Order: sequence, then C-alpha cells, then structure tokens
Amino acid sequence: MKMKLLIFDFDGTIVNTKALYYNAVYKNVKKFGYSYKDVDRVIDLGANIRQTLRKLGLNPFVTMFMKRKVMKDVLIDLPKVKKCRDVDSIRELRQEKILVTNSLKSAVYPLLKHFKLKKEFKEVYGFEDFIDKGKFLKEYIEKRKLDKNKVYYIGDRAADVRTARKAGCVSVVITGSCAWDSQKELLEQEPDFIIHSIKDLKKIVK
Repeated sequence: MKMKLLIFDFDGTIVNTKALYYNAVYKNVKKFGYSYKDVDRVIDLGANIRQTLRKLGLNPFVTMFMKRKVMKDVLIDLPKVKKCRDVDSIRELRQEKILVTNSLKSAVYPLLKHFKLKKEFKEVYGFEDFIDKGKFLKEYIEKRKLDKNKVYYIGDRAADVRTARKAGCVSVVITGSCAWDSQKELLEQEPDFIIHSIKDLKKIVK
C-alpha cells in the first residue's frame, strides 16, 4: 500500500501573512506612484515577490533591488505574524508532511520554530529551491514514484488549485479569514476539496 503525502503551502495556510506582504510591497513601491489598489491588483502569492513587482511594471534591475527591500521589511515584522485557525491540529495528522512555499526559508524557519511546528515537516522547500512550484511538485512526485491520487496539496488560493492541477495531485483549499482568496474565487477553480479548517483534513486523508 503506497503512502499518502501531504504538501502544505505556508502563507495563508499555516500563518496569516497577508497584511505583512501587502504592506511591505506597498511601502516600497508607493514612491513610484503605485497605490495600495495597484498592489492588490497584482499581488499573487501563487507567484513570488519578484513576479509581483514585475507585474507592477518595474524593470528587472529595480525589481531585483526592491525585492531585497521588501523581504527585509517582511523579516523585520515576522514577530507580528499569527498562525492560522486550528493550525495546531497538523500534529494529529500521521501522514508524511512537507512544506513548499514561495517564501524565503529564512522567513519560514523562525515562524515554524516559534509555533513549535518545525518537527512536523519532514522537508521544507522555499523560494530558493524552485522557479515554478507546479513543475517542481510534479518532478518531486515523479522522482519519489508516488501515487498522485494519494498526494494532497493544501493551500488557500486559486493559484494553489492550479499548482496542484499542474502537479497532477489532489487539491485541497482552506477558506476563511487567513486565506488570500475568497471562497468564491476558490470555488471558481473547482478544487477537489474545499474545507474551512486544517482540522477538517483528517476526514479527507484518513
């Protein structure tokens, strides 16, 4: 019997970082005349900060410079971040768990340690490890010769559903105040499962 693997997104799924990223991006691009509404229009945590800045229209050189400033501000405000609802129930899931995020691991590890969740994930992959998350997951699953029907990608955005689809695995999205996308936006992508809390995962992966 092949094992089940749970692949977790981080931002909006494990920790509530929505305001953190919005504010950090806006703080650094408002000098170029961009509004908070502009940031809201282009920011997509299915992408990374570099891609978000490029969507705003910044050239590659400015993007590279601004990305460093944005991430610096994110790291400074990490102590303000709170965990998402019922995230501690991850400890009750006995399946193998890994974390794949568009955030820098230097931002992820301190939060996992702070919330005492570091030991829950066998492996952690961050922004430094891939360019295309969907492609990365597809290759990861194939390399380990896993049954795609027993691999679950858990996120909170419409982009996460598309990522799971590209990887060929089961998509699970969590809706609620921590999520980056609304329930309507999530449903439009037709995920395999939509839940209101990580606690509900036990019923799906049992």
